[in-house]
Amino acid sequence: MFKKFCPIHICRKLTILAVMGSLIFSSVFLPGCIEEGYSSIEIVDLSYEKINNSLNPAEKWLTSNLREKGCFNYIYEPSTGEYPDKNNMIRQLMASRLLAELCQTNSSLETLHQKNLDFIFEYWYEEDNETGYIFYDNKSKLGAIAMALRTLIYSPFFDDYQEEATKLANSIFSLQNTDGSFEPWYIAPDYEYDTDYLLTFYSGEAILSLVEMYIKTNDSIYLAAAVKSQDFYIDRYVVHLEDNYYPAYVPWHTQSLNKLYKITGEKKYVDAIIVLNDKLLEIQDTNDCSTLGRFYDPMHPEYGTPHSSSDGVYTEGLTYAYEVARLINDTEHQNKYKVGIILGVHNLIALQYDSSDDKIDGAIRYNIDDYRIRIDTTQHTIDAFRKILDVFDDGNGNNWNYVYDLETETLVEYSQDDQADKEEANNAVWYALIVGTIVSIVLLFTIYLIVRKKQR
Repeated sequence: MFKKFCPIHICRKLTILAVMGSLIFSSVFLPGCIEEGYSSIEIVDLSYEKINNSLNPAEKWLTSNLREKGCFNYIYEPSTGEYPDKNNMIRQLMASRLLAELCQTNSSLETLHQKNLDFIFEYWYEEDNETGYIFYDNKSKLGAIAMALRTLIYSPFFDDYQEEATKLANSIFSLQNTDGSFEPWYIAPDYEYDTDYLLTFYSGEAILSLVEMYIKTNDSIYLAAAVKSQDFYIDRYVVHLEDNYYPAYVPWHTQSLNKLYKITGEKKYVDAIIVLNDKLLEIQDTNDCSTLGRFYDPMHPEYGTPHSSSDGVYTEGLTYAYEVARLINDTEHQNKYKVGIILGVHNLIALQYDSSDDKIDGAIRYNIDDYRIRIDTTQHTIDAFRKILDVFDDGNGNNWNYVYDLETETLVEYSQDDQADKEEANNAVWYALIVGTIVSIVLLFTIYLIVRKKQR
């Protein structure tokens, strides 16, 4: 016997049956759609429009964070709205160098840049006869001296500061040993430190500043010093890579090696770039959708925690490596580095704030779990994006789009037509699901009516 008619009871049953019907439909038809490439796959876009949409607010954030007195805000805590009382000269001066470079294409920033230079040379710059150095917190770092020199090299006011630039370069000479290695401090601190660790950062920064000083002045003394140190660190960091590897030195030396190759044409610089950047790509995340493109390997905690400042400078370094691979027509490494660059861009844009709050809008946070902002997280991203736009400028806007397959770790280029086809196919799938559900309900309700009629 059938139960007495109850609309609520029947509606519940019909709903359950309709859902079951939809699930059955999904299990039958959706796998086929996924196999055809119509699943929800991350789209990685390396177009001028996409990068500029990220770059412009990032540059605006950086320039707006030059304080009234002339230095940059160093760290910002969005959760508390506070600027902690911390500072770092190298990171401050990396932002100063970037501001100087931005003035080359935007003269309206020269007033800010001059304010920044005034602060640096009033509060941080010291001289000792023919040498000049950056002094802060009772110490003077090789890296800070190099970054101050680079700031002046890129400055539209270089001629006004050429004497100071020469004295900064003299300090770097004074820290260069006869074998080409460097000492990390012009004035050492009163605590213990790891010289080898510090030089994984400072050595490349120093060589890069010397190469750029040569390019700026055409004085061969700077090129000779750069070549001498570069040869030493090729032996230490490339030939003996397995004994001394640390990823932080890769982007800085890649930049100096890139410039030395363009000047000299010597193949040893290309070979070093290839070895270093092939090794660097081993730590890029290529199989986790939430951190795709990040440079971090949990199996090597000694390389440091995940941080967007590292992601930014590694992506920039890869672009310098790609540029050299293109110069020598090495298509294998062009393709390899291009994938790394695209994934790196994808990760950095994912870490960028898009907010109505001017204190954070355009800035890059530390990582997916840490929402703090530090001046170099955004500065390194800007440097990376500017270099990418320069290197990949083919005059056509570079409207590249890619689908990244997490299972095979491959990147496939597709056109806007392909995207339209994919969206149309996905819409068709959802349309079919809705229609299937409606048809299931109608059929089940029809069966119910037939059964009720027979019951009577």
